[in-house]
Amino acid sequence: MATLPIKTLTVTINAPFEQVARDLADAKTHPEWGTEFFRGEPRAGEGDEIVVFSPFMGTEVRFRVEADLAHGSFDLYLAPIGEEFGPPLPVRLLHNGDGVDVLWTLTRFPGTPDERWEAGLVSMERELQNLKQRHEKK
Repeated sequence: MATLPIKTLTVTINAPFEQVARDLADAKTHPEWGTEFFRGEPRAGEGDEIVVFSPFMGTEVRFRVEADLAHGSFDLYLAPIGEEFGPPLPVRLLHNGDGVDVLWTLTRFPGTPDERWEAGLVSMERELQNLKQRHEKK
């Protein structure tokens, strides 16, 4: 089996590790700062899932987060309604002085056109800046 290309984006946030970790662990807060990927109010799904519209995917999606707060490890699961979750999107937090570095790894799946991949990376950079602003204002 061939490997898939990945890209890890990073942002440094001048806010406590625990604050950012709690926020990332709560699936309901992602649409508040992930405004390009999610649109509208999330609603409760099954268990710890939320359901929200994703303009990027062009449909409503199920979304959940598995988190290890102490270690800053988050696995994000996303799937269109009625479909199974695929492999997780890994997010990691690293202590950086009084702040935190967020490492967000994206996978380029087969068939993703160059333009869509590049646009997705640029969009995720903006989303990470939203996350930074959200926490540095507190």
